[in-house]
Amino acid sequence: MILAFRLTFVGLLLAVLAMAHSTAAYAQQRAVELVASNELPDAPNPQTSGTTATDQSSSGTISGTVKDSSGAVIVGASIALKATASAANRRLESDGDGEFNFSIVDPGTYQITITAKGFAPWISSVVAVHEGEQVKLPPIVLQVATASSSISVRISQHEVAEEQIKQAEKQRLNGIFPEFYVSYVWNAASLSPGQKFELAWKTAIDPTTFAFAGAVAGYEQVRNNLRAYGQGVQGFSKRYGVNYADSFNSVMIGGAILPSLLHQDPRYFVKGTGSFQSRALHALSFPFITRSDRGHLQPNFSDILGTYASAEISNLYYPSSSQAHVTANNMLLGLGLDSANGLLLEFVYPHLTTSAPKKVAGNAQLVLHEGTPVSLALTEDLNAEDAQQGKTLIFALVEDIKVDGVTVAKAGSKASGQSIGAAKLSNDGKANELPIQFLFLQVGGEQVPLRSSKQRTGSEEDLYRLSIGAIAGTGSGGKIQIHAGATMTAHVATAVSLQPAQ
Repeated sequence: MILAFRLTFVGLLLAVLAMAHSTAAYAQQRAVELVASNELPDAPNPQTSGTTATDQSSSGTISGTVKDSSGAVIVGASIALKATASAANRRLESDGDGEFNFSIVDPGTYQITITAKGFAPWISSVVAVHEGEQVKLPPIVLQVATASSSISVRISQHEVAEEQIKQAEKQRLNGIFPEFYVSYVWNAASLSPGQKFELAWKTAIDPTTFAFAGAVAGYEQVRNNLRAYGQGVQGFSKRYGVNYADSFNSVMIGGAILPSLLHQDPRYFVKGTGSFQSRALHALSFPFITRSDRGHLQPNFSDILGTYASAEISNLYYPSSSQAHVTANNMLLGLGLDSANGLLLEFVYPHLTTSAPKKVAGNAQLVLHEGTPVSLALTEDLNAEDAQQGKTLIFALVEDIKVDGVTVAKAGSKASGQSIGAAKLSNDGKANELPIQFLFLQVGGEQVPLRSSKQRTGSEEDLYRLSIGAIAGTGSGGKIQIHAGATMTAHVATAVSLQPAQ
């Protein structure tokens, strides 16, 4: 059996070698014939680099013109042609007339990307090329790259918060007592959990915290509070220990742990402007109403639960004879002191605090928060051909946008974006989606960037691209058209400070 197998294997090997030899001999003979007859093959066309060689008679072409929004041609724009079914990629630049032409394009589907200095990238939808077809694209309009400034706001939020913390750490009442948890920037960047713990720890180990605990302990000893501790050094040490423990627990639980878990901002934001009544209400409400990390007002669970938790923990080290009243008294005392302290922070301390700004940014600055929904309506009819070629779309704001009851953008305000393809549009009466990029709402002198989702998805692309949902494309003479008045909902991509609408 083994011998037969070996003989069979040797036979197959000899057959393969014989076939290879005959193939090489044929190739050598054919080369000699070509040389003899002077029939050398054609040199490859430079423009076919990166594509599969094919018969020129079956190839097609893709051409077009690149312009800016004013209609002027763009010279030297980089045009990349990528086959969707392979990694083949070709690239050229627009000529002196802003034109480009890809010749000898194999039948198939492609995507075109155009970039130019100072302009936003333009990406086509799928372009189909059939055998021998010459595809002439409508004029391609590039938009000025205004989105880069919006990116920096998102990326640098942590750095902005870090700089604001450094400024806050310079704030001291009468140059002595820390005011780390006071912000004179109304729309300050939200703090990360690490930054919240940083503020809490620096407050807990500040020399004035130890000194204040000692002052309270001395006062209690003079009045003989907490008699179970007795007098003398031992009694003072015990009173000092429980007072410092109260301060440490309060700042760590209410200023770091719970704000991190509940995504709330533990700082007091000085209002600084407005009527006395509005500022007083703002100050007194501080223990009960705070901001979320996204800037929305919500119940101050961090302070309320932090005060309660600190009071409960104090029962572990206070004398047993005092525990019946410690929790309730400490909690009510803590909330009452926070309210009273809010009034001082609003009206008195700004004039006595070192490194505090002379002018407080108050309610004259209205913050349009990230994730705020924005309803828009298309202002003109749009056909699929225009939508597919990067047409600039104009929208109108459907209803007023209000911040804290103040209108910052009125209905009718304009928004603009660039369509990036309409391949999925159909005239079957069903809803369609039209992808858009670089969508901005014009509010006064500000361009507010918009995105599709309420919350960040982690994709940078979502900041610029969104889909119009529930737009019915209707067919007329075989052409698809999206009618003016079609509505969509976008969301504010980054927080922006605005003035009241005029």
